[in-house]
Amino acid sequence: MTNKLTPSRYKEILADVIRLFKNVEHSLVTAYWKTGQYTVEIEQDGEPRAAYGDGIIHKFSEELTENLGPGFSVTSLRRMRQFYLENRKRAPVRELSWSHHVVLMPVTDAKVRKALEQKAVREGLTRDNLRVLVRHEAVRAQVAAQLRARESGLGIRKELLKVPKLGLFDTCRIKDPNETPWPDKNVLLLDHGFKGYRALMPAEARGLKAGDIVAWTGVKLVKNGRTAQDLFTYRAYLESVIDGDTLWVMLDTNIRGASRQKLRLRGIDCPEINTEEGKKAKQFVEKVLKGVPSLTVLSSKNPTFDRYEADVFFLPVRSLKASTGGTGTKGDQCSSDKEGKEVYLNNLILENGYAVKV
Repeated sequence: MTNKLTPSRYKEILADVIRLFKNVEHSLVTAYWKTGQYTVEIEQDGEPRAAYGDGIIHKFSEELTENLGPGFSVTSLRRMRQFYLENRKRAPVRELSWSHHVVLMPVTDAKVRKALEQKAVREGLTRDNLRVLVRHEAVRAQVAAQLRARESGLGIRKELLKVPKLGLFDTCRIKDPNETPWPDKNVLLLDHGFKGYRALMPAEARGLKAGDIVAWTGVKLVKNGRTAQDLFTYRAYLESVIDGDTLWVMLDTNIRGASRQKLRLRGIDCPEINTEEGKKAKQFVEKVLKGVPSLTVLSSKNPTFDRYEADVFFLPVRSLKASTGGTGTKGDQCSSDKEGKEVYLNNLILENGYAVKV
């Protein structure tokens, strides 16, 4: 007999340990479901049974914690209660962990929740993968409700973004090359946003230093009193609408520069494009931007997702009713200013119910 660990034996051991702990997770799902059932006996319809007094659920929590350790707060017990009530007519899906089930709890539509459960099991989704899908479904359901309400003439609650203050076109900042990996430290870089730089020729950089805010006059760069508040505002030209909150554009990055960019609209979330509501949102944006010669874009960095997001403004060429040719959703409106002021696209999508504020 040899003590040598073969690759095949190692794989057997690994699979066995994974199986052992997955069995523990599955047993926990059943335990939480059963605890939820007992919590229903203690707390009926969210109210403690009168025979035990108001403190019974707290007593239950304290004694479980004393015997079993953390994880049995009153909030946790009520979550287990909800889990049981949502699965009263059928056993919970044991192939999913407790954390998966917690992520699914906000989904109130039983058919949708079941479909998400099946997808999670079939595709082996992680908890975080599943959380993204649940978020998408929540957005779709809210937008569907908003559009139904508007179709019925009930109106929708309009929670809008604060309109940002635009800067000035053709405004850039001089970047110190020592703050970048750029190898030639003897030249100044022109930072025109979206991770884009231009190395300046000596004649272009004459009289300028790192940190200066400059304006491009069409002929040269000048320092003329502009500030950081004037940065990151661009002209853009629409290429295509990807979905309700994402555009492909050609961005004018100043000093005769151009950059193709995918713009994610800041502060709003539209349904996914593979849903009916997502398709309607895309069609709405396509219609309001049809024929618009250019957009005004204010960009900002979202550090959470390491991406740039955009506040987009445009000057409508016609009313939405005319641009849709009568095919828009009932009640669609484009708040075109009579004085010719630009419309804030992000809020326009919210106003018409095609997105939720985030």
